[in-house]
Amino acid sequence: MTSAVAGDKDPQGNYINKATVTITATDAQSGVKSTEYKLDSGNWTPYTAPVEVTAAGAHMIHYRATDNANNVSAEGMASFTIVAAPDTTAPTTNATVAGPKDPNGNYIDSAAVTITATDAQSGVKLIEYSLDNGAWQQYMNTFPVSAKGAHTVKYRASDNAGNVAPEKSVSFTVVEPGSDACPDSDTRETVIIERDDTGVANVDTGNGCTVSDLVDQYRDWPSHGDFVRHVDTVTTELVTRGVLSRRDAGTLVRAASRSDIGR
Repeated sequence: MTSAVAGDKDPQGNYINKATVTITATDAQSGVKSTEYKLDSGNWTPYTAPVEVTAAGAHMIHYRATDNANNVSAEGMASFTIVAAPDTTAPTTNATVAGPKDPNGNYIDSAAVTITATDAQSGVKLIEYSLDNGAWQQYMNTFPVSAKGAHTVKYRASDNAGNVAPEKSVSFTVVEPGSDACPDSDTRETVIIERDDTGVANVDTGNGCTVSDLVDQYRDWPSHGDFVRHVDTVTTELVTRGVLSRRDAGTLVRAASRSDIGR
């Protein structure tokens, strides 16, 4: 009987991630009746195909065969070690900015920055950020930016294998709350898209702009699809902020779809 262990090896001869063991038995007289193997301290198991071993660590595979005259071969053994593939992939990073916005997309009074990093192999060790080219500091949780003006947050992450993700950045602007960001507001009681009264309350969204102001149906829209996507984006944010219910948001998107705006 013979055995052969195959797979990718590291410089020390360890198998990377997995090893495949092939067992061969021959009998020139009565022929081979059965072949069995036992991995480490497991039970004897009929051998029918090459055995794939993936658990990291040192292993010993035992094997034996029986011929049709019921003669049992001496037990053979093969030892090998499996190690995990080295982690050469940097973490994946992303940043999001949240908060109430004015019609120009600026954040009103404050913006909340959240940074995430994932690493499927060795795990994330450290996330860092720099606000407006300031010193790098460890990111622990979502943080607010309330200074008025334009801002840029740079961020990066490293994993436990020493891989560092490429630096990324996100930019945004924070403005004063102001008493009325939409001085010429549509103040009708409900949101009316063209002649379609949706019945959705046309409330102030927090900075003097009503829901109708943000729907912005009177803009010169390049296409109907652009208008519908805009309404979907606006209403999704208002749902997140608790200004609209999901049902009301759906009502507005459907009304936008029925309209001729942008056609």
